[in-house]
Amino acid sequence: MKRFSILILLLAFGIFATSIAETEKIRGKIEMSIPNAPTPTIEINLDQSLFRLFINFTIDLPEYAEYAEMVKGVFIRSYEKEPKILNEMNNHFLKILKKEKWQHIFKVQDHLNVSLLFSETPGILNGIFVSFTDKNNSTFVNIYGNIDFQKLGTLVQKLMESEPEFLKNVKINTRFQKDH
Repeated sequence: MKRFSILILLLAFGIFATSIAETEKIRGKIEMSIPNAPTPTIEINLDQSLFRLFINFTIDLPEYAEYAEMVKGVFIRSYEKEPKILNEMNNHFLKILKKEKWQHIFKVQDHLNVSLLFSETPGILNGIFVSFTDKNNSTFVNIYGNIDFQKLGTLVQKLMESEPEFLKNVKINTRFQKDH
């Protein structure tokens, strides 16, 4: 009887621990650390408070601060080109996106992919996942939070119209570069 009670307690604890682990999963947040992956050349992990500090102190555009409130976290990993390993990593992320029912928005050859995870609330995104590859690197970006799709569109429009200094030097690939 004692063994049976201990077995029931262990089983109940296992189920309880599993349900707690599942509730800790944040919709839109993708685990960016992959076992056996090479060391990233760039690794950025910003939670909401660090993201706000980043926006306020590095970009110094207070008029965009309200947009930072929508974002709970930003994760970026960039790797030097190692075709076999990067293909495995890309496939790993694609499986996650498919399993969690992310909407694949667009793809430019195999150089740029954008996927969105829509919330149950209309007009809200829980996640944005972007992967892009140039001749030297592959980069994976995960942004998650409660992102208002309309505000996001307004932000992109404002950024494109104002051409802030920090965007002038951003180049994904020469094929995507804006002509001046």
